[in-house]
Amino acid sequence: MTLPSFSVVLETANLSMAELDGVRETLESLSAQSLPIENAADVFLVDSGDVPEHVLQHMLSTYGWVRAMRLPRGTGYEELKMAGANAATGEVVVFVDGDCFYERGWLEAMLAPFSDRSVLVVGGATAIDSRTAYGLGVAIAFSFAARGSSPALHTTNRYHMNNVAFRRSVLQSIPIPSRRPCYRMTGLHVAALEAAGHTIWRQPAARARHAPPNGFFHFMWRFLLFGHDGVAVPRLIAAEARSLGRSRHQHRTTLQLFKRWTVQSTVKLIEHFRLQPSRVLSLPIVAPVIVGAIIFQAAGAVAALLAPKRLLEAMPDDLLRASTCQPGPELSPSAAQREPGKTL
Repeated sequence: MTLPSFSVVLETANLSMAELDGVRETLESLSAQSLPIENAADVFLVDSGDVPEHVLQHMLSTYGWVRAMRLPRGTGYEELKMAGANAATGEVVVFVDGDCFYERGWLEAMLAPFSDRSVLVVGGATAIDSRTAYGLGVAIAFSFAARGSSPALHTTNRYHMNNVAFRRSVLQSIPIPSRRPCYRMTGLHVAALEAAGHTIWRQPAARARHAPPNGFFHFMWRFLLFGHDGVAVPRLIAAEARSLGRSRHQHRTTLQLFKRWTVQSTVKLIEHFRLQPSRVLSLPIVAPVIVGAIIFQAAGAVAALLAPKRLLEAMPDDLLRASTCQPGPELSPSAAQREPGKTL
């Protein structure tokens, strides 16, 4: 099997809501891959000021295969990703996040499908770190799909930007959008990929562990924004489809998104307790976490229905830095789109 050349892009926008130890753990997990990370054409750590200079220099000296790219403060999550992709030289661009741990065989599993030239987009299997009762509750309620028992590659209609790979040519022709009135742009990008006739593949063997929200404040806002986007994203997709003369019926509705969330949460609940029956003892902690997630997600959906801009305008600064959300009219191209950034 011949693997394509590849580049890895790690942005630091999530550090505004996480700890620096998280990105160190991410880099350590990349260094331990079965396919050596040194084989990458480039590994970019794309930063807009969230990593202190002395910490950044220590990371660069510890992990010699990393190159830092500095962009102006205010450059958002998706823009940092695209800046790294635009600078990449590998045929395939692999996106990772600084609050995830990637299992030893993750990179090899992620790249393996690209030995088939027809494969253009591959998403991995990310799950919330569920080793604590709090983490288990979040894992059940979060938007990540259940891992399931089948290891086979299969088609899907979603991906998560913390664990996905694209042929670089696809990102050049259909870049990840930014500066829209929603928190995450993945749903918009998926709709554009599907409209162009591209298939998204899911690779269950490319497994990553994502840190749970860092405290109540982060937890609350994450699920408020999930609920908001459950309403806002289908509306944005439908509006864009109408403007381009496409049928809106080919896109998922809010009701379909919430139905999927309910089904996958139920599947994850059953899956976790089937694999570890003793964890039923943690239900006094797990249940309130799940109920809280439902309440905040419902509140976010109601806010999006009644006052679409209010919730986004109330977002704290640290969450804004971890997004390219724009509550009002779309902005002019960001710094990440105007200039390639400075590489160290």
